[in-house]
Parts: sequence; structure tokens; C-alpha cells
Amino acid sequence: MKNTILLTVLLLFSTNLCAQKKSKFNTMDKNISKHETTWNGSISYGNTIFIGDLSKTSSKNYLPNLALAVKFNKEYNPENSLQLSIITGKNSGENVPSSTNTTSINFRSQYTQAHIAYRKAISPSGIQTPQLHLHAGIGFYYADANRTETLNGSVYELSDEVSSLVFPLGIEVSYYLKEKWGIVLGISNNIFSRDDIDLYENNDTIDQQLVINLGICYSLN
Repeated sequence: MKNTILLTVLLLFSTNLCAQKKSKFNTMDKNISKHETTWNGSISYGNTIFIGDLSKTSSKNYLPNLALAVKFNKEYNPENSLQLSIITGKNSGENVPSSTNTTSINFRSQYTQAHIAYRKAISPSGIQTPQLHLHAGIGFYYADANRTETLNGSVYELSDEVSSLVFPLGIEVSYYLKEKWGIVLGISNNIFSRDDIDLYENNDTIDQQLVINLGICYSLN
């Protein structure tokens, strides 16, 4: 009889201990899954500065190169996230004629670019704390481009579609004024895989463009 009572007590004690372990494990697992991913994004507006054979070197015929960017960030943890971005804007550039007998060349294009990038936080995250992120990725660039050449009153025009792989490298600074939204400044240097984005090829260097945008950031969670 005593042995039966002892075995019953031990069985109840073991069952209760296992239940406690299982409950703790489930609680931890739920917390991990709850904070596994978060979504945020930004809408920003700014300027594109083209860097190539035909770069913006003079303000005489200045044309604003406006750019609109929409970005979505999937954060797997406070340090690492994946960024999806779509940017549309304008590019322009020109050469610097060395004399009146040198052909004056300028180009203008309307482009759309999409990329996916790895995004790394290098500052503490949190509401009302300035957040600094670096990103690097790969994307696709498409543009309708136009090039105009002028020499001694004669004008020659060339229009073409341009596409290229693009490799964005950039930095973003964001500051949340409220729990769900704030302001963001983004600077990205986009490196192309070809040298004729401006419909002009004069050396072995590849074309690039610098995009500087200011806008609002927001949380989707």
C-alpha cells in the first residue's frame, strides 16, 4: 500500500514537472515568433545627380532631375532587414566644349529603377532614437533617353531605350517622431553595369548616379 502511494506521488510530481517545462518552452517560442519580422517603409522625394561621360558640370542649362522613391523594409531582427525599392526620376548631363569648334553634347532621360538590397542597422533601434542603416543590393534600371549634339548651328538628336543592371550602395538616416511615422534622409550611389547610360561612351569607366531623397518613414506593424 505504501509503495502504491509512493509511486502515485512520484507520477503526479513528474507529470507536473513536465507540464511546467512544456509551458515555459511554448511561452518562449511564442515570444520569438511574435518578434520574428516587422515591416516598415518610406516615401521620399529628391534629386538625381548623374555621374558619367556626360555629367552635370554647368548650371547654364540646368534642368532639375527630380526623383520619387518608395521603399519597403522587412526586418527579421533589429539589425538585419531586406529592402525592396522602386525609384522613378530624371537624369541629365552634358560635356564641356573646349572651344567653339567642339561639339556640345547633352542628354536627358526618364528612368525607372527597382532593386532588392540587404539592409544593416549600425545604430540602436527605438522610437525617438536616430537610426542609421547601410544597404547594398542589385536591381534593374530602364530609361527612355535622348542625346542632342550641337556644332556650328547644326543639331543632331538620338533617342533610344536603355536598360542595365544596377548595384545600389547607400545610407539612410531615420527618426521616428511618433510610434508609427517619422522622417528619413536617404543617399544612394547607383553603379551601372554599362558605360552608355547617357548614350555616350568615351572611356572605360562605368556610369553612376547619386540619388538624394528626403521624406517620411512609417511602420506597418
